[in-house]
Amino acid sequence: MLKEHLISIVGAGPGDPDLLTVKALRRIQQADVILYDALHGDEVLQMATEHTLKIYAGKHYQDGQHQSKRQDKIHELLKKYALQGLKVVRLKAGDPFIFGRGAEELEFCLSENLNVEVVPGITAGLAAATAFHIPVTLRGENSMALFYTGHKRDGGFDDIDTVASVLKANAPVMVYMGLKNLQLLASALTEREVDVHTPLQIVSRVGHHDQQIFATDMGNLDNFLAKNEPPMPAVILIGTHTKPILPEN
Repeated sequence: MLKEHLISIVGAGPGDPDLLTVKALRRIQQADVILYDALHGDEVLQMATEHTLKIYAGKHYQDGQHQSKRQDKIHELLKKYALQGLKVVRLKAGDPFIFGRGAEELEFCLSENLNVEVVPGITAGLAAATAFHIPVTLRGENSMALFYTGHKRDGGFDDIDTVASVLKANAPVMVYMGLKNLQLLASALTEREVDVHTPLQIVSRVGHHDQQIFATDMGNLDNFLAKNEPPMPAVILIGTHTKPILPEN
């Protein structure tokens, strides 16, 4: 039986250490080993003790890593350090179960009979919306919201008709990992009769000191991107009600 030493798959949120949950902070401070991602920033890692072994296990856009081999290596490290009797934190940007491959790591740990828990974190889409006063749901206006990945597969976008239907129902769509394909995504949506005047907000480097928001709409996106280069990583908020709530003059 191997269920003695705890592995914690921890959501670190978008990068601001003040947005860690109390439980996430406790696990980071208790960790003997931290396997950390690329996107949550150094300030979160600084919450660990000086004796904690910190191992980079993340990825950047177009960094050339083979993702299946990278994931297998992470699994090996989780098991290796747990079997040494160490407390291991797998520190993941945002929330482990929203485009974070946390489910794969949980399944591996359970299949190896390792003692594992999952600690939720604030995902980038919600952090971006809240930081810039964009309501994800609005009483009397919309009753749902959608998390969506902007990756293309087999020459197209998964569930694109559903995305268009959500937008036409006045609900927001939060697009992750979609900046490089945003023009193609916008074209696919307008082809499905999403209004060209639908607001679109690009929030760059959510949760960091230099976070910023760029605003345009579906019809002006090409012209906007010809003049602007929003920094990555970025999350895109699309929808009728995604304009920030601003103070009245």
